[in-house]
Amino acid sequence: MITTIPVVPGFWLNGIPITPAAVGSTPLAMLVLLAMLCAGVFLMLRSGVMPGGGARQRRRPALHLVQATMQPAADAAPASRGAGAATGRDLDGYRRFLAARDGAPDLQRHRLARRESFFAALDAAPVQSRSPIDRAAFQRNLRRRQPERDVDDRMLWLLASAKANQAERFGVGFSELYGRVPTVDEDPVRVHMHLQETYHTRILADVVELFGVSVQPAPPTALNRALIKLMVLSPPRWVLPLVGCSEMVGCVIFRALRDRGVALMADEPDVAERVRLLYDEILADEISHVGYIASQLGRSGRAAMRFLYRRLAVFMSRQMPELTRLFPGAELARRFEGFRLDALLAEYPDKAYAAALV
Repeated sequence: MITTIPVVPGFWLNGIPITPAAVGSTPLAMLVLLAMLCAGVFLMLRSGVMPGGGARQRRRPALHLVQATMQPAADAAPASRGAGAATGRDLDGYRRFLAARDGAPDLQRHRLARRESFFAALDAAPVQSRSPIDRAAFQRNLRRRQPERDVDDRMLWLLASAKANQAERFGVGFSELYGRVPTVDEDPVRVHMHLQETYHTRILADVVELFGVSVQPAPPTALNRALIKLMVLSPPRWVLPLVGCSEMVGCVIFRALRDRGVALMADEPDVAERVRLLYDEILADEISHVGYIASQLGRSGRAAMRFLYRRLAVFMSRQMPELTRLFPGAELARRFEGFRLDALLAEYPDKAYAAALV
């Protein structure tokens, strides 16, 4: 998921510009986020997603940040089959897919049996970059909001991966602290998805360790913390389209980081292949999460998800300064054009499953 990047949208109301607004203080950020939440509730009431706006629908949250149901939305658009991609109409197929891909979940130990086998195979064939990395510069810039001007692309890429790791850890830990994770008996799908997010933090740490540096746990920016707390503590049905939008953004960002990492390590083919393998594990999960959220939303909810993506995706990505440096000019914006979940699914016929298209 990409709660790793702070989101504070500007509101497209009369007299206010439609471009996202930058917020410079934490209290003001919280006010904007609360205003965003109220606006979202109002829009969903009008569209009938929530009780009171016409058609009454069930509560449909998703991911480890929110409560989830075990039934798809009645009008969820089924994912189309293509290029061998695993797709389905409801959560029965997704549950079977998760059992086959992940193996048995162990929430107490934060383990998925087959994911452990994946990491065991990696450990049996260690890879280490031979390129020199300035460890002091890495640690210094990891603590900075803006990277230093003389940082090269390889260091920017490492910093982006490390900061994504820190924010993922914060989101996973906060949801556990506030009891947002069910037991396996209550909701096995959400348990799998929560543990997948936990593995993402491990994968991102492994990416960084390929270069002889490590990431220490640290809280993300104040604005990012505020967003995560808002999403965890708010009534789930209010934030589901925003969570789905964030997952869509995550697919694009992780794909961009994978591609740039592979290109930067072209002189070390074994390292480039390991980078691809690790990022593909995250990307396949994120694709599946988008499909799951789409299956939990009605037609208007999915429309809201797409609308938020169109309005906020580029702005969200630009909140990570390392990304704007890695993808200058219009290159970053181009990567967000025309999100196609079916095309992403075709890249991972054995690793991704979408219960519905967006």
